[in-house]
Amino acid sequence: MSGKLSLEVVENLGYYDFMGYMGVPFFNIGGRASMDRLAELCHITGETRILEVGCGTGTNACYLAEKYGCTVVGIDLAEHMVHKANRRAAELGVSDRATFRVGDAYRLDFPDGSFDAVVTVFVSQFLEPARAFPEFNRVLKTGGYLGVNEMYHTENIPAEAKEQVTASERTFRELTDLPFTLRSPETWRSAFTGAGFTGVAVEEHPNSEQRPYSSLVEEFGGWGKLLGTLWRVAVYALISGKMRKKFAAISSTKKTLIRGKETSKYIGYVLCAGKNQK
Repeated sequence: MSGKLSLEVVENLGYYDFMGYMGVPFFNIGGRASMDRLAELCHITGETRILEVGCGTGTNACYLAEKYGCTVVGIDLAEHMVHKANRRAAELGVSDRATFRVGDAYRLDFPDGSFDAVVTVFVSQFLEPARAFPEFNRVLKTGGYLGVNEMYHTENIPAEAKEQVTASERTFRELTDLPFTLRSPETWRSAFTGAGFTGVAVEEHPNSEQRPYSSLVEEFGGWGKLLGTLWRVAVYALISGKMRKKFAAISSTKKTLIRGKETSKYIGYVLCAGKNQK
């Protein structure tokens, strides 16, 4: 998919196809610091061949390829995301090391042992680890790493806050038509060990560690692209009641999960990595 779409088509795009069409970078509250730490946990070097499942518009994959010199293959269900990701790689001059295609996390179109590392960034929270992680394991070489950068919630959340978080999870499931689920750090650890990974590292990063706004501007590609995207969002909100409703739901959900005074302190992102021992 490319080019300008009609309002009717845009109104009916899925959440991630819409974000790809608008050029919004892949959601990652940890920013580049979290990607650097994930790269460290997965022992990524210039010789590493990585599969990123749920690559979005290629922000993280291109960053890894550019900084570490590794080779990254990204897959995503959303065609608009893949189109923007390939364009991003070309603009950054890393098309020889970062390539993207449409793909399904549960049915990876790669032979066994194809990659040194598999990573997901705010994607495994939409997946069923019991189904996805064994498939990730299959495409890893012996001694390869699975690394995830995902949201978490603490084990014990007060009832009122938990109710708000649960409502936000439900809203996000409706927006994305995907099974969005926040898990505790220990649940993430169990998902790794249950899929046969060893030496599992789990690091919690609460919302108080959020990245600076300058990082967000950089990921958009500068103030020009950020302001351009905000302008396009404002226009769609002005001319379409359906889009206004969608934007309001997105804003409300992210406020609860990231900035809400009563809820966000129980939520953050978790970095997990484990080694394949086939």
